[in-house]
Order: sequence, then structure tokens, then C-alpha cells
Amino acid sequence: MKHSSRRSPFATVAVSLLLALLATASRAEMRQYGSFEVHYSVFASSFLQPDIAAAYGIVRAKDRALVNIAVRRGTRDAATVSAVLSGTRGDLIRKTPLEFREIHEDQAVYYIAEFDFVSGETQYFDIAIQPAGEARPLVLQFNHVLYAD
Repeated sequence: MKHSSRRSPFATVAVSLLLALLATASRAEMRQYGSFEVHYSVFASSFLQPDIAAAYGIVRAKDRALVNIAVRRGTRDAATVSAVLSGTRGDLIRKTPLEFREIHEDQAVYYIAEFDFVSGETQYFDIAIQPAGEARPLVLQFNHVLYAD
């Protein structure tokens, strides 16, 4: 699913917020895969302002979260690239598929997936990222603990 904007101030603010989450060291991570950088963050949906969440169809709740991923070829100053993402998240027993949405804003491309969580429970993520034109996917595995606010 693509979301396009005609550069409205509202959309620019929303994208700036989501991309800022990628740049926030306390919330964002980065992994290097050869010439690719994968930036990712996980955060509670209640962190988003209500109007921004509504603009992107994101459900705000104490037990809802998002995983946000952007892929760059080259350095941090390079533009993000398109990719196909699939994956799961869950606890030690149960895995649930993630449904990623592609978001385009100006020259940025990033992917978000929403999910429910239990406060204090570790979520394990296993995500395959297939950058456009690449033969092999990048495999991103990590875990994260979320707390309801």
C-alpha cells in the first residue's frame, strides 16, 4: 500500500516525526549489510500525536505498537530504497505475521507494521528485507521489550 503526499504541511510534519524516530539513538537501531544500512525502531503507537496517527490510519492504544524500517544504499546521507518486507514477531511460543505498509514521502521510503503487545513482554522480530534489484534478502532479527504508558 502506498501513501503519497503533495507535500502538505501536515504530511511533512507526520513524515518528519516518523523519520525522526529512525534518527533517535534511544529508540532507533541500525544494521549494516554490505552496502545497505537498515534503520529500524519499535515504539508504542500512543507515542504518536492523534492527528498524525489518524492521517496514516494508525490505531493509537496502550497495547499497540509499530515497527518502522527504512533501507539505505550507501551512507546515512543516501536516499532510502524500495524493498519488499515480510516477517513475524511474537513471544517464545507464538509467532504472528507482520503486515508492512510502504510509505512514500518526497524521496523517503519506509515501511511500518502495527501489532498488539503485552506490557513488559519481550517481542522477537524476524524480518526478511528484499531491496529492489537484489537477489538475496537481508535478514533482520532482533528483540524488543515494550511497556504500556
